[in-house]
Amino acid sequence: MTEPKTAETGSLRAFLGRRQHPFKILGYTSKTLWLLAIPIVKNIAVYRFDIRGWISSYWPDIIMILSMLGFAVFRWLFVFYRIEEDGITAHFGPFGIMRKKVYFSEITSFSTVQGYVYRLVNACVMYIETNANSVPKTDLKLVLSEKSVDKIYSAVTAVSEGEVRYSVSPKKSEMLIFSLIFSSTVSGILLFAAFTYELYRLVGQELETQLFERVNGKITELDQKYLGISRIVPDSILLLGGLIAGGWLLSFVSNLMAHWNFTVTRRGGQLIMTSGLITRRRSVLSRDKINYLDIRQTLLMKLRHISSVHVCCTGYGVHRGQSSALIPITTNYEMTASLRLIVPDHGRHHVGLRTGKKDTARFIVMPVLCCFVPVAAGSILKILLDRWHSEINILMLVSTLPLMWLVAVKAMASRLTSVGMTGDTCTLCYCRGFEYHKVIINTRNITKTEVTQSFIQKFGGTCTLKIYTDSERRKVHKISKLNYGELMALGWEQLKVPEV
Repeated sequence: MTEPKTAETGSLRAFLGRRQHPFKILGYTSKTLWLLAIPIVKNIAVYRFDIRGWISSYWPDIIMILSMLGFAVFRWLFVFYRIEEDGITAHFGPFGIMRKKVYFSEITSFSTVQGYVYRLVNACVMYIETNANSVPKTDLKLVLSEKSVDKIYSAVTAVSEGEVRYSVSPKKSEMLIFSLIFSSTVSGILLFAAFTYELYRLVGQELETQLFERVNGKITELDQKYLGISRIVPDSILLLGGLIAGGWLLSFVSNLMAHWNFTVTRRGGQLIMTSGLITRRRSVLSRDKINYLDIRQTLLMKLRHISSVHVCCTGYGVHRGQSSALIPITTNYEMTASLRLIVPDHGRHHVGLRTGKKDTARFIVMPVLCCFVPVAAGSILKILLDRWHSEINILMLVSTLPLMWLVAVKAMASRLTSVGMTGDTCTLCYCRGFEYHKVIINTRNITKTEVTQSFIQKFGGTCTLKIYTDSERRKVHKISKLNYGELMALGWEQLKVPEV
């Protein structure tokens, strides 16, 4: 038989229902709390569970721990929220005197993150962002129970309730295979591992050779010490390289797990994303508040017609462990079909000005010159040391490979770099580092345009176009080596931004 609900129990439930999950109390405690608490608790056994003797010995530490917990509970009590008809009002600070209200109509992104530990206690972290602040600061962040988050989620998505749904979900097998083959992280691990191993061999041989030159038939006490160093130093290099490569690999696996079970749904004026295997994520974006789309490719992805699509919307993909992916990785054909389905309002893409074969030299001259740096450095080393020529040659080769790859990347970029406008849509294609970007921006989201010319560019009749957009921080898209006269003839005054 259930206990009848009284006014007292109902008030207590309402009181707790408007506050964060009790698990948040641990987040308000000092990070050093456990350094004090664990040894104190362990010492109970030393006192044979004599609580009185235990307290008399450790009472200052116990009072300190209880004070930390008490202050954490105090903070937790005075952080509360209320769901209203047009938004969410939250109170912070001492006695809840600081008040913040976020209107549903102004929300750019709503996100929830639930890790494994939070899942055990039925809690998750909720982020709500707006365009109110152009600084990297969350408008509203709360740790709430799953039930409370579902209520807020229903209130945020009520505007699109009952609308037609269009969903896209990348194939898991394709995502795994494409990530393994085309990820720059994996290729970076292999290259770094080769470099580290050769450095390990070179340093190890150097120390051992110096040792034997000192021995002269008899190992002294100093030589015994040096022998230990000759073993420790190269092993340390190998260990450090392994740790760095392992960190990269862990990052790659975490990225893959974050995109596992990824689904994006267009429902009315909102995009709803769910993803994650170990850490579950759910996001809601307002389509009319998306700043731009960013289609990304590496050189191998470009050759094999593979792409990933990221979206810039204030608050999305900026928190720890969160990605800004709209389509993690798929074929160009499926990517185009998916974009037409989930973001049809981004219009057609038109190229008005493009670099070409005649511009290749301008794109590759600096990367080609950089290729000679490892060669020159290695040649000097061989002259100075007069030994280990084969090892130095391998190091030179491993160091030069990324630069040679950059030459190929920039050569392809000379055929791809372009700008164009169609109606209210601006399309920018450029290369940054080893990655190609195709950015599609609605002109209303452009805050500034700028055309610059260096002395060399003036001599060659080229320029650099900079397009600025604002989100948490100002973002600049740089398209270099464009023909100045042709760019000016395109009529960039149509962007309705400050004059170039």
